[in-house]
Amino acid sequence: MRASDLASLVGGVLHGPDVDLVGVAPLEHAGSADCAFAERLPARSDAGVLLASEPVPGRCTVVTPDPKGAFVVLLRRLFPEVHPKGVQPGANVDPSARLAPGVVVYPGAYVGPDVELGADTVVLPNAVLLQGTVVGAGCVVGPGAVLGHAGFGLHPGPRGPEPVPQVGRVVLGDGVGVGANSCVDRAFLEQTRLGDATQLDNLVQVGHNCRVGRGVIMAAQVGLSGSVTVGDGAVLAGQAGVADHVTIGPGAQLGGQAGANHDLAGGERWMGTPAIPLRLAAKVFAASKQLPDLLRRVRRLEKRLSDLDQRLVERQGH
Repeated sequence: MRASDLASLVGGVLHGPDVDLVGVAPLEHAGSADCAFAERLPARSDAGVLLASEPVPGRCTVVTPDPKGAFVVLLRRLFPEVHPKGVQPGANVDPSARLAPGVVVYPGAYVGPDVELGADTVVLPNAVLLQGTVVGAGCVVGPGAVLGHAGFGLHPGPRGPEPVPQVGRVVLGDGVGVGANSCVDRAFLEQTRLGDATQLDNLVQVGHNCRVGRGVIMAAQVGLSGSVTVGDGAVLAGQAGVADHVTIGPGAQLGGQAGANHDLAGGERWMGTPAIPLRLAAKVFAASKQLPDLLRRVRRLEKRLSDLDQRLVERQGH
């Protein structure tokens, strides 16, 4: 591929010589036959082709408003994801399951009764899709993921907590990604739902009755309790947790290990447990570093006050 071909592919503008492109590499390790992207300029690199937001004098540069996005387009062209076709030997698909054209089910995967898989969806090895689960078109269900297991509902009984039957189902929109060993629990009565283009990282837990909007991102070890609502475009960083019946507004961003035990407004950034706005959290975290010194000062002041009180008592005694 030549640099001019790359410019046509990503809708960019070529500046400098039209050189041959052989491979791709990180900016700091790229050689003269490699393409790299630079999110910030100036960038020190030996890359033969540079994807950047503005021309670099004396360099072969493909100018694009989103260099990393253009690099992703190039990666997809150079390294297309290739899957086998259809249900592979070793997969277990119930006869009542409905599979649209282009579905791939890898060995070791289980697709249960009345499951629906949309066109071009891929179910990777050892994933489990239990009864009644509905998966839209173009989804990827990662290795070991479980969709449709019973939600964690308990009710006090004479011999202790008793499981409440979970008779709902899981419904995924189109283009949803479910990471390895993630779990989406079936609803109590209706649906646990993930909207179109939502992406779950590995080891994510979505509890029963949750309603997750479009284009939501959840990083590894995020946990949603039951009946959580997450608005479109929200981002939950690693190990963030959300208590039951809490609503996360559209476009909200929860930082790593944030704990939401109350509704959070959309379009805001949140940190800490319980989650508070990012600007306030930054002040709280900064102040917390001063707590040991502040405690020592308070103790010194308490001792001085105690000494003063003792002197007053002694004077009054005289």
